[in-house]
Amino acid sequence: MLFAFYSFLFLLTGVYALLLLRLRSGLRNLAEEETRDVPSTLSVSIVVPLRNELAALPELLRSLSGQHYPSGTHEVLLVDDHSEDGSAEELRRITHGQPSYRVLSVPDGMMGKKDAIAFGVQHAKGEVILTTDADCTHPPGWLAAMSDTFTPGVDVVAGPVVYADRGSLFKRLQALEFLGLVGVGAGFFGIGYPRICNGANFAYRREAFLRAGGYAGNRGIHSGDDEFLLQDIVYRQGGGARFTISPDSVVTAQPAPDFLSFMRQRIRWVSKSRHGSDSRFVSFLVLLFVYFVLLSLMPLAVLYAPYTVPLAVVIAVAKLALDTSVLLPSAALLRMPVRIPDIIIAELLHPFYLVIASIIGSTGAFTWKGRRLRNH
Repeated sequence: MLFAFYSFLFLLTGVYALLLLRLRSGLRNLAEEETRDVPSTLSVSIVVPLRNELAALPELLRSLSGQHYPSGTHEVLLVDDHSEDGSAEELRRITHGQPSYRVLSVPDGMMGKKDAIAFGVQHAKGEVILTTDADCTHPPGWLAAMSDTFTPGVDVVAGPVVYADRGSLFKRLQALEFLGLVGVGAGFFGIGYPRICNGANFAYRREAFLRAGGYAGNRGIHSGDDEFLLQDIVYRQGGGARFTISPDSVVTAQPAPDFLSFMRQRIRWVSKSRHGSDSRFVSFLVLLFVYFVLLSLMPLAVLYAPYTVPLAVVIAVAKLALDTSVLLPSAALLRMPVRIPDIIIAELLHPFYLVIASIIGSTGAFTWKGRRLRNH
């Protein structure tokens, strides 16, 4: 039994190595990519879906109002999803008399992030839709950096999102884990196989959204407003996609305030995985899940058979080296500081919370923004 356990674990570590080394090459491709972006003349509609974000609104509006972009060529649509904390009323008060801002309220019968975005796109005037989240802040060149990436043939642009708050170990670990997710997504773009992006920094041509039918094909799935649309545009429409690593394109988000909130967020993200349209990719995700299950069981194997400690150490060190091979280039691309001790701590925790989130997320049920939701 132990022989089979470790044999399979070594095999899956090899598969994991092939994936991460390929993604590392994708990050290298992005770093070496010669960009010929020219100042954009496209009109842009920034769509911000929000629910119960009253505390975040001042910083959000400050960063959006500070964008360096030609006046009259962009608008901001703040789409309220039935907030219960007065967010919509406060937005209307703050933005009163500012023609570039519009506050929309999702009508009765509609709810959730996808409905909010679709409602915003319905009212948008821009050629390009640029989405972000209400708890994010943006550098002054963000809008221009994302818009300029729409060279001919490009229909969708993904940008990086980072956690800048590292005031505690928990926040640093979140920032590190999130950096890894962004790095993996960027690596997929770099190898010409875009699969993962983040709706907090995501742009697409409005006509591409309409051709895809919006979220008609996955309306019953309450997450995936970014990745499903990316895949529809690229793999069903044959659209071009790019990932920008411009320093001006980096959006800053907020880490979860506590462990429960962190797990709820990861469960929500995982809940969409089995609904992917690419069966090969879904199968690969299942294989990775099995790998992490075996990693999480490895301490029990060591307790049962202490003589297997050298095998466990080899596997753990191999995973650490592989993860670091993606984390460090990602940190370099995004100019993010990382600490080796934090990486080691994150490695010890990684398999356990990922397996827990995956198991709970596979049910399709989760709690988010005060709502109990289920994918179907």
